Amino acid sequence: MTMTKKSSGIALAASATAAALVLAACGDSNGTDNGNGTGNGGDAGGGGVEHTLIAGHQLAVDTPFDAGMNRFAELVEEKTEGRVVVEVHPNAALGNEPEMFQGLQSGSIDVGIFAPGSIGEFAPEMSLLSVPFLIIDRDQRDTVIAGEIGQELADALLESTGTLPLTYFGGSYRQMFFTDPADSWDDVQGRLFRVQPSDILVDSYAAVGLDPTAVAYTELYNALQQGVVDGAENESVFIDSQNFFEPAPNLLQTNHEVTIRPLLISEASLDSLGEELAGLVREAAEETGEYQRALEADEDDAMFIELGERDGVTITEIDTAPLIEQIQPVWFDYAEQWEVEHLLEQIIELRPES
Repeated sequence: MTMTKKSSGIALAASATAAALVLAACGDSNGTDNGNGTGNGGDAGGGGVEHTLIAGHQLAVDTPFDAGMNRFAELVEEKTEGRVVVEVHPNAALGNEPEMFQGLQSGSIDVGIFAPGSIGEFAPEMSLLSVPFLIIDRDQRDTVIAGEIGQELADALLESTGTLPLTYFGGSYRQMFFTDPADSWDDVQGRLFRVQPSDILVDSYAAVGLDPTAVAYTELYNALQQGVVDGAENESVFIDSQNFFEPAPNLLQTNHEVTIRPLLISEASLDSLGEELAGLVREAAEETGEYQRALEADEDDAMFIELGERDGVTITEIDTAPLIEQIQPVWFDYAEQWEVEHLLEQIIELRPES
């Protein structure tokens, strides 16, 4: 099968350019799209735009995360009758996730989608939501994010960073993929493996014999193609949309994580809306989360099957029980450091085999 690399998104701009883009977006108070993102921007029947929320994510357009963010924008405009609009900037146009999170804290960005591991520097305990082999079932995920565990993590995030989750996106099962053949776990021992810049993720993958290497998501395709890393992990929909299967067509079906991605807003941005509009934005976010998680689950299940039918792509199912035993001590070491052992134990109790 002959494959050609498609564009994986807008290249990350230099800091000055990105800053100018954000300032220009923030200054556009009429809610129209100023050319940098998707702005719904009209008057939905109210008295005109009062607030424009700048929203960003690093994923490609026409992916479940992008669809979710655009659905959020539609619902916000609808529920507030055009008084609040959301301007969506995909493809890392506002920076990578750590850069966007700093923008969230500084006030240059209002809303963003974030991997828990990518903000571990700012809120390490949130990484419990993306540790391999810990949250491995969608029902378990739902109980975690909707219950006391999710609330305690959200409270800690707000206290330490001034940001809070409006809802959670995600729902795909994550798989590992490699440039060289991978017919068993023994085959991939010692291979360079891309991870997010998170200490717990580095130690987790090292515990099972991989050689973790931090690489920006926007640089991953080239890193695989050029041999900077030998493998990585992601959801089927993004293995497809980012064309990772081209340089790395050897998949191991590990189902090592159900993706959880909080949709974060800064407390200052939410408070600036006033009680009425903030309540409507929260309502829109809750509906969006339900929509996006269902959409992503359906697309992920279908895409996993489709990937297995493509020429040149191989999928090998492996026994992950030994890997879980090797990683568990890492979970407890970090939970103790973060003083969240009780949350870890509750999450483990919710695992389907418990």
